[in-house]
Amino acid sequence: MNQQESALFRVLQVIASFLALQLLWMFFSLGVVTIIPATIALYVVIMEWSRNGINLGIWKPFYHAFVTYFKRTIYIAVFVLSIITVLALNLVVISETPASTSWIFQASGIFIAGIFMLLLLAILPLLVSSHLKGFLLWKNAWITSMLALPDLLMIGVIAVVFSIVVFYFPGALIIAFSVFAFIHISLWKKVMQKLPQDLLDQCLLKYRYR
Repeated sequence: MNQQESALFRVLQVIASFLALQLLWMFFSLGVVTIIPATIALYVVIMEWSRNGINLGIWKPFYHAFVTYFKRTIYIAVFVLSIITVLALNLVVISETPASTSWIFQASGIFIAGIFMLLLLAILPLLVSSHLKGFLLWKNAWITSMLALPDLLMIGVIAVVFSIVVFYFPGALIIAFSVFAFIHISLWKKVMQKLPQDLLDQCLLKYRYR
């Protein structure tokens, strides 16, 4: 009986941890430019969970990471928001374009959005697990995304599935992103184990994956 109660308590603790982390992320994402540092802070906590286990002690690492990355990512936030704005404007143009030529814009929009998503899927875990900054960070994220393309495509498919679930069941947003981030980091660790050692050395990783 005690073992069953202990297992139930552990399950409830894990659920509460994901809920608390998701709520923190949603609160700190209320400002437009704070979405990027809030997302990075969430990934920092998830990375710690992947190494030390899931627990409710999330406030201190989350807030510390948010404050740390807020100043560092202001330009990244502007860049990302600019890309999203361009993609949104592209959708507006497509809707007003004759059907005979709209497929060209649709194909280009999907291609650009796909490349952008793959790069983000590579750069987020690398950002929280590496000492790289600036151009070197983006460069190694791009190289990693090319070398681990099948794995990143699988992660991208999972992201699309989560997005569809949230679209049809908005209530799932209360926990969906933190769960996806955990899956993302778990799969990313396996990706890093497949990459050449010289690339891992260039990434200046904070943690050993082998």
